[in-house]
Amino acid sequence: MSLSSFSAFLTDAGDSGVLLPLAMISAGLLWLLHSGRAAWLLLRSVLLAAVLISLLKVLFLSCASHWQPELISPSGHACLSAAVFGSLGIVAAAGRPAVARAGIAIFVALLVGIIAVSRVLIGVHTWTEVLVGLAVGVCAQTLFAWSYLRTSPPRVDLKTFGVTLVATLLLAFGVRLPGESLLRHVARHIGENCEFASAERPIHLPVNLPVRVP
Repeated sequence: MSLSSFSAFLTDAGDSGVLLPLAMISAGLLWLLHSGRAAWLLLRSVLLAAVLISLLKVLFLSCASHWQPELISPSGHACLSAAVFGSLGIVAAAGRPAVARAGIAIFVALLVGIIAVSRVLIGVHTWTEVLVGLAVGVCAQTLFAWSYLRTSPPRVDLKTFGVTLVATLLLAFGVRLPGESLLRHVARHIGENCEFASAERPIHLPVNLPVRVP
C-alpha cells in the first residue's frame, strides 16, 4: 500500500459520515451515564464546529482565490476531528489521575494530528487550510471543556464507553456525506462574480483515484 493510499485510508476517520454518528452515540451515552445537560453540551460544541467550518468553506470557496491562494477550503476533517475526538477525550479523562489524563491527551492529539496531516499528504488541503480547520475545532473543544467540567462530571466507565465508541467507528468507517459538494454548490451561487476554486484542487478523493496536484 502506497503512502497516499494509506493516508487516504486514515483520513476516513475524520469524515463527517463517521464523526457525526460518533458524536450522537456519545451524547446518548452521556445522557445515560451523566445527564441530559452533558449530552447537550457535547452536541452543541460539535454543531458549532460544523456550522462555523461550513460557513468558512462557503466564504473562502466563493472568493478566496483573490485573497489567499493557500486558503481555499478550510479542512472540515481536521475541524471535526479536533472537536469530536477532543471532546470525547475530555469526557474520558474527567475524574482520573494526572498520568491517565496525560495519556488520554497524548492519544487524542496523535489521532487528530494523524488525520490532519493525512489531508495534506493526499493533496486535498494545504497546511494553512488544515491549521484553520484545527483552530475552529479546538475552539469548539475548549468551549465543551469549559462547560462540561463545570458540571462536576463523574468518571465514566472506560470499558463501556470505549467499546461502544470503537463499535460505532467500525460500523460508520468509510461512510462519506456529500457535504462538500453541497457547500461548493452554495459557494458557486454566492460567488458568481468571483473566481471559483473548484478547478484548483479536488476536495473529495476516493482511495483508488490518483491525487491531482495544483
